[in-house]
Amino acid sequence: MARYKKEQTEQIREERKDQILRAALQVFAEYGIEGTKMSMIAKAAGLSHGLIYHYFESKEEVLTECFLWATDGAEQMIEEIHSSSAAPLEKITHFTRSALTAGSHEVFRLIQSCLTYPNLDQESQKLIQRTAEKYVQLLVPIFAEGQRRGEIVEEDPDKLVNLYLTVLSGLIAENAAGLNQHLDWTIRMLLRIIKE
Repeated sequence: MARYKKEQTEQIREERKDQILRAALQVFAEYGIEGTKMSMIAKAAGLSHGLIYHYFESKEEVLTECFLWATDGAEQMIEEIHSSSAAPLEKITHFTRSALTAGSHEVFRLIQSCLTYPNLDQESQKLIQRTAEKYVQLLVPIFAEGQRRGEIVEEDPDKLVNLYLTVLSGLIAENAAGLNQHLDWTIRMLLRIIKE
């Protein structure tokens, strides 16, 4: 009976941590790292300010855990797209839609916020670098295959991917609240940059 109680307690603890990390991702994405306070994360998670400290010692720890938690989801998306048998332009469309959809665009906004945060620890800096590299490693071969098929404009695929990701990140940073209102139109316009 005690073992069952311990497992149940651990499950509740993990669910509560996920609740905090989901809320933290939204708060960090909206207010940036410097503008975020633990009390804001607690409020977004629907918890008391003091309870958060039972799970995390500091905002920086929440940030690191939040980024690890968020990049797990990004890696799942990368693997899903990588293993897909869809045509290159369909894969890029899927990636774009995923990045612009609520829940995913917070990861991009968190990365942008981290890039401008002067006190970011080295572990988080390395995580950001690895995540950015994974996006590029995923997309460059897809863009190159799209070029071979005549779907994507003939330019240096590395430069094209960097331009695409820069524009995508800019859209997310500038218009996070309104992205879902005109999602299909936004995707069509963004893909015009790379289509042949």
